Amino acid sequence: MDLRSIECFLRVAQTLHFGRAASELHLSQPALSQRIRTLERDVGAVLLDRDRRGVRLTEAGQAFIEPAKAAVAQGERAADAARRAARGLHGRLRLGFTVIASYTALPGAIQAFRHACPQVTLDLLEINSPAVEAALDRGEIDLGVLHPPLERSHLRTRALPDEPFVLAIPAGHRLAGLSSIGFADLAGEPMLAAPRNVGPVLFDAVTSCLRSAGVEPRIVQEATPVTTLAGLVAAGAGIGFVTRGVAAATRPGVVFREVAGAPAVPLAIAWAESGNSAIGQRFLDVAEAHFSSV
Repeated sequence: MDLRSIECFLRVAQTLHFGRAASELHLSQPALSQRIRTLERDVGAVLLDRDRRGVRLTEAGQAFIEPAKAAVAQGERAADAARRAARGLHGRLRLGFTVIASYTALPGAIQAFRHACPQVTLDLLEINSPAVEAALDRGEIDLGVLHPPLERSHLRTRALPDEPFVLAIPAGHRLAGLSSIGFADLAGEPMLAAPRNVGPVLFDAVTSCLRSAGVEPRIVQEATPVTTLAGLVAAGAGIGFVTRGVAAATRPGVVFREVAGAPAVPLAIAWAESGNSAIGQRFLDVAEAHFSSV
């Protein structure tokens, strides 16, 4: 039985008049009568008595009214949920992101998305950039905020603003007193860095800048995430590069300085080539708007 026929029955049950019900439903009276007969056949019982004196509900018709109303209401809710999902307003979004991304405008974008789409469930996963790529490839997440270029060229991306690198230095370090710092000034300094397998592009960019300045990198310890690296700097283990967003969070015992020619960390949202969902597209739009406003 279809919901339209149930709606027709409810209207006749309300008006107890086929002609009036047909007019309100924008149907011809024969078409309405046919729908009621088809519904009664599907139900397996006569729902309405029709004779010269008028229309009356049978006992079966009386019993059918409340479940019929519930069925129509449930159908309307189901249709509304489908429409909202098609517009990216209902459903679930699995979002992976790097720790560096969590110190950008991303948290604000997530809050803006939650406000705009309260009926979307957000699953958030913080992992490193290669792991975000792999999770997208396996279909474990829908969107990923990571650092291009990507190893998997078939993933689609939309660029976000880069995150500048700044140098984290222990408070009182000789470099903290310089009016300007270049890579040549880092000669001989013990350095901390994220493992190359976690962020090969960033690792190579920093070491390339050092070597271009005639400085051989002296990496004394690998550390990840960048918040841990900042903690090791505070402990005097060495110096290291973090993003400006991490530096903005501040850390006792650490000062942050710009280094001339320091690379920036690229940032992008990625998704599988099979296509982005309506919810994913809505998140992209909200994120782009938020990043551009800060």
